This record gives sequence, structure tokens and C-alpha cells, in this order.
Amino acid sequence: MYSTVGLLKHSKRSGKLIGTHQKLDRLARQYFSTIVKDSKKPTSVTFPSYKEIVYFEGMRGPDGLKRKSPGTDEPLHFIIPDHDDGKLIKIILNHQYNLRAALKKAQKTEDYTRAAFEAAWLAHAIADGLTPAHHFPYEEAVKELMTEKEYITIFGQPVKGIMRGNTLRESVKNNWSYWGVEGLMTKHVAFEYHVALIATRTSRKKLMPHLSRSELRRLKDYHSLDLKTEFYAALGRISYLQMYDHYRDEGWTSELSAQTARILLPEVIRLITISWLTALPEEKND
Repeated sequence: MYSTVGLLKHSKRSGKLIGTHQKLDRLARQYFSTIVKDSKKPTSVTFPSYKEIVYFEGMRGPDGLKRKSPGTDEPLHFIIPDHDDGKLIKIILNHQYNLRAALKKAQKTEDYTRAAFEAAWLAHAIADGLTPAHHFPYEEAVKELMTEKEYITIFGQPVKGIMRGNTLRESVKNNWSYWGVEGLMTKHVAFEYHVALIATRTSRKKLMPHLSRSELRRLKDYHSLDLKTEFYAALGRISYLQMYDHYRDEGWTSELSAQTARILLPEVIRLITISWLTALPEEKND
């Protein structure tokens, strides 16, 4: 989803101005603090601040990597709920593992740079993975449109987003299927644009997850949570709504707006919070 000015190359403010990921991270960090504070076993582990985490959004985040080196080690956060290949959850669990290791190391060194990086990239992967626009066979569709697999280069730099065909005519046709009125990327970008607008205009109070007492108690016992189980449960609740299918058929509707504000964004914030909680190292005296 959008990181806005975070994609300005070489910008000193990369990732610092509010975009969708930045706002989700900010609310998740606040929610995280509340859960930890009210836990029966509050941790003594220091966690990176929002400011430290958001430093690794924008150009320093996964979206920035796609622009700096398109096609090379790109973290593609797409998942097909009914035909999951396991790639995304592997990325998520790797970040969780690395975050836990970084937090343990930071307790001795007091250097939270690596922990902030892992927290940001973990949150980004979860937010993308739960967003309906990412529940689409994007890789397969792009492979069909890129009949010539080499990226077009401008001043020696590869440019992503231009579908290169074997001939000029084929290139025009491929790019219309990608960027045209009903094109693959046009639909994807437009859906995320609507989500970004709702994230921007909806108040913190409305976006924060509203949990039952039993669910809140469960989250406070965060060391017993399993991130893989939690992620797939959330993915199931969101994919059940078939939001992206409805959008592709009917366009953006008031129902989609309501579902985004009431269900999608609060669920993303909840899962980001859980991912950070489950990465906290257990106390030695537990």
C-alpha cells in the first residue's frame, strides 16, 4: 500500500511523512504499548519507537527496494488465500525471527537499528498480505504480459512497470492490459488508493481494534500466541469478504468503504501488533 513521499528517491524525509503504512505502524505501536502495559507479565524488553520504525518505510522499505532494484530480490507480498504457496508466511516468520534476535542483542548494545528495520518490514509484509488487492495472481499475470523478460532501461537503469513485448505493437498491447482503464495495475493501484484515502480520513478511535474482554485477555498472554495461526485466521476473515472481487466487478462502493474502515484496517493494525508481541523475547525468570 501507499507510503506516499517515501518513494521519493534520495529524499531525506523518506518514510517520515504519513502514508498508509506509516499510519498503520503508528497506531499499531500505540496499541502495542497498551497491551504490554496491561499484561499480567509486562516485559522489560525495550521495543523500537514509532519514529525508529517508520525510518525504514518509504524508500528504505520494501516498496523502495522495488524501485531501486526492480526484479532483483524483490519482496513480493502477494498471497492467493485458496492456493497459498507459503512464500509470504515464510517472509513474515523470517522477519519475526530476526526481530526477536535483534531485540535480544539490543538489550546489551542499546542499538535498536536492526530491530526497527525488522519491525518495519514485518509490519509492511503483514499489511500487504492482508490487503485484498494483494490476493491476486500478480506474478503469473505479469509473466504473461512481459513476453520479453528484460526490463526496459533508461540511462542504464531498469524501469519497472513497462510491459516489454517482442515487438512495438505487442508492447503497446501488453501495456494497455497492464495500465489501461481496466488494466491489472490500474485496478490494483486504484483499490489501494481508496484504502489510503480511508486510512487518512478515518480517526484513530475508529481504526483501533475493538476487542472483547476474552480476546483482550488472550492478547495480553502474548507469549502463547502463534503468529502463523493468527495470520491465516485474519486472512480467512478478510478474504471471506471478497472485497477485491467485488471491486473488480462493481468498482468502489460505499460497502467497500465501510468494510475497509470497520474490518480491514483494524484487522491489519491488530495483526501488526500481534506480530511485534510474538517477537518479544521471553523473560529469563519466566
